[in-house]
Amino acid sequence: MHIELQPAYVLHTRPYRDTSMLVDFITPEFGRLTTVARGVRSRKNSKRNLLNPFNRLLISFQGKTDLKLLTHFEAEGAHFSLSAKYLFSGFYLNELLVRLLPELDSHVNTYFLYEKSLQALTEQKDLEPILRHFELELLSELGYGIDFTCDSKTGESVATDSTYCLDTQAGFYLAPAEAAFNTRFPGQHICCIAQRELSDTDVKLTAKRITRNLLKPLLGNKPLMSRELFN
Repeated sequence: MHIELQPAYVLHTRPYRDTSMLVDFITPEFGRLTTVARGVRSRKNSKRNLLNPFNRLLISFQGKTDLKLLTHFEAEGAHFSLSAKYLFSGFYLNELLVRLLPELDSHVNTYFLYEKSLQALTEQKDLEPILRHFELELLSELGYGIDFTCDSKTGESVATDSTYCLDTQAGFYLAPAEAAFNTRFPGQHICCIAQRELSDTDVKLTAKRITRNLLKPLLGNKPLMSRELFN
């Protein structure tokens, strides 16, 4: 395989051997891929800064195994400059993609979702709706999305005056009388989330609870390092 000038964003880098680096990218055609960038940690290499997160590049790579050799990279013009909580949120998006996207599996919609989310973070829009929208769309793209409009057991529409419990695989169902308070989700909030109406503070909190529940089985017991930046 030899691929020329594929659009890509840098997700994560780490040192590799003496002067090289492992670089995780997201691309529209090949999804997430890991490459070896030879010699980029050398003091004489002037292009190293291009491999910082949130840079949009054109990359060329080759190789028969999952670990590809990065043969060329150049800036394509876009660089998203993030700061403070928006920078931490960008790292969170990157970590989700590295942890959840399978290697070398095309996810065109996810690529453009990521790009759109970076643009919103750069513009410092309301943070919670950006993150929740990204999480929910990513889950759907990976096949783990749930229906926010119907009761998973009865098929009836979610009622705004009822409360529901969440089965992370099947979806919402009417909360039984014995359900603990912290496992209940207001139907009104669920309906708002279905419409991506996330301006209300209480709805934002409910949406965060839901996405954390949905992501937990996929992420396993290993904590997200980027979440520590918010503490």
